[in-house]
Amino acid sequence: MLRFSATRLFLDKVQRHTRLTEEEITGFLSLAGQSHSVPADTDMVRRGDPVSSTCLVVEGLLARTVDTSSGHRQIAAFYVPGDMPDVHAAMMTSATTTLHAVSPTRVARMQRSDVDAVLRKFPVLAEALWRETIIDSIIAMEWTANIGQRQAKARLAHLFAEMAVRLGAVTSNSFEYRFPATQENLAEATGMTPVHVNRTLQALRAEGVLDLNSGMAHIRDWRRLVEVAGFDDGYLRYEDPQRLLG
Repeated sequence: MLRFSATRLFLDKVQRHTRLTEEEITGFLSLAGQSHSVPADTDMVRRGDPVSSTCLVVEGLLARTVDTSSGHRQIAAFYVPGDMPDVHAAMMTSATTTLHAVSPTRVARMQRSDVDAVLRKFPVLAEALWRETIIDSIIAMEWTANIGQRQAKARLAHLFAEMAVRLGAVTSNSFEYRFPATQENLAEATGMTPVHVNRTLQALRAEGVLDLNSGMAHIRDWRRLVEVAGFDDGYLRYEDPQRLLG
């Protein structure tokens, strides 16, 4: 089932930074949870809502958002299949962030009581989730630098490059991947206006770098995209898995 595939994707990612035993892997797989569908352009959970479960993205695209008092929305992160966007819910009783479904999305909800039981039995899984929160914060810092220090073309190129790496889509110099974000979503994620996003996408398309069409990102020239973005995927690579708790 898809939710088990998403759980396996998450575990594959976790094992790049934390060494797990077969017993610990089996323990986490037991948390596959119940599948839950979220319509596009819908808040799955809002900041401050009481929470009794955490979730894993199975299909679609989720965003972490912050709403300002003036009614504007900032997208602070994108989450793809295999990501656990609200790992904090394993420790907190209320949502610390709003999770918004950018596209029709399915998640696997794991009850907090079940997660607690597995983490008590396998403390290294708690260590792994702790590293996941650190990685999430590292990506968030890169997003902050992207918005604050890069010009429009590099800013947008960097976002597309990051998503390509996170989705494991980079197989050659030309490839494509599913990315159902609208130009308005891209504007909210990069601190640009939708008009500016449109013009920048047109410029990248004219240069033969990338195109976004019908929810698909078509990377025409990966090497050029990396150059335009000034992209270094070091913050996404963890090649020395560790284990502190036994």
